[in-house]
Amino acid sequence: MSEEKHEVRNVDSADDRPPGMPRWVKVTAIVVGALVLLFLALQLTGVAGQHGPGRHLSESRPAAALVKLAAVESALP
Repeated sequence: MSEEKHEVRNVDSADDRPPGMPRWVKVTAIVVGALVLLFLALQLTGVAGQHGPGRHLSESRPAAALVKLAAVESALP
């Protein structure tokens, strides 16, 4: 009989593993993560300033007063 060589393959060999994550994906994930952490740090420390709808209103009159003033001005002839 002829001798057949049986090839024994290691299951953990590098050839059997799927390719890893591309470098650009890793770099993008790190940059986005750093930006999110920077944003959170700025928000928590108050360095970024106040944000929200009240930011664009004048400091002298509250929003309710502006609505009342507009209603009164529209009622006047």
